[in-house]
Amino acid sequence: MLKYIHLEQIDSTNAYLQRLQSECDIRNWVVSADMQTAGKGMGSNSWESEVGKNLTFSLALDVSFLPAEKQFLLSEAVPLGIVEVLDKLLPVEKLSIKWPNDIYYGNRKLAGILINSTIKANMMDISIIGIGLNVNQMQFQDWPTHPVSLKLITGKDFELQPFLEQIAEHIIIKVEQLKADPTTIEQDYLKRLFRYRTWADYEVGGKFLRLLMTGIDPFGRLQLVDEQQTFYTFDIKEIKFVL
Repeated sequence: MLKYIHLEQIDSTNAYLQRLQSECDIRNWVVSADMQTAGKGMGSNSWESEVGKNLTFSLALDVSFLPAEKQFLLSEAVPLGIVEVLDKLLPVEKLSIKWPNDIYYGNRKLAGILINSTIKANMMDISIIGIGLNVNQMQFQDWPTHPVSLKLITGKDFELQPFLEQIAEHIIIKVEQLKADPTTIEQDYLKRLFRYRTWADYEVGGKFLRLLMTGIDPFGRLQLVDEQQTFYTFDIKEIKFVL
């Protein structure tokens, strides 16, 4: 059973749950907010969201069944749960997961995910999964990710709370699937991976390279090859997608 908490304003829903973690059992809590004053994307990136227009929330899950070295499986399962819901609203062929876990519509960013996890010994413990999904916002700054919302795509308004509950439930289903069938999650992730098996331009250390994405290694690093058959492996922030 999920416990839903809605706040008008908070610095960050992820930070809010992290503060509570030492005080109480936050497992299966879902905290959403109309406004985050310090919402974050991957690394030091900020997250733009008009007040009350989008889904900005965090979900705390017990993932103690997962070995620490397998934690990238969460970055595969979580976006798959969201995409499963979005597939019912948007053309499937235009929805993809941009490594490691952003959700794109064509070449435009629709959602971002930030996962903060604790580890005990060699096993995962609690993961706090922060999600920003552009829903009803109509105007964005001209970020390099070219943000887009469901309303910009469909012309329709969406009720946020029912939509939030649907997404949270689908995420839990996918994370639970990791217990018995992680291989299918890995395969499904590759099927939806943005630019998988496609030649495209990337920026690495200030240089532009034409590369073919070939897969993901066991630690979640991106694997690519160039036209001379030189193989590359990149961690987060070591490579930029040229969009």
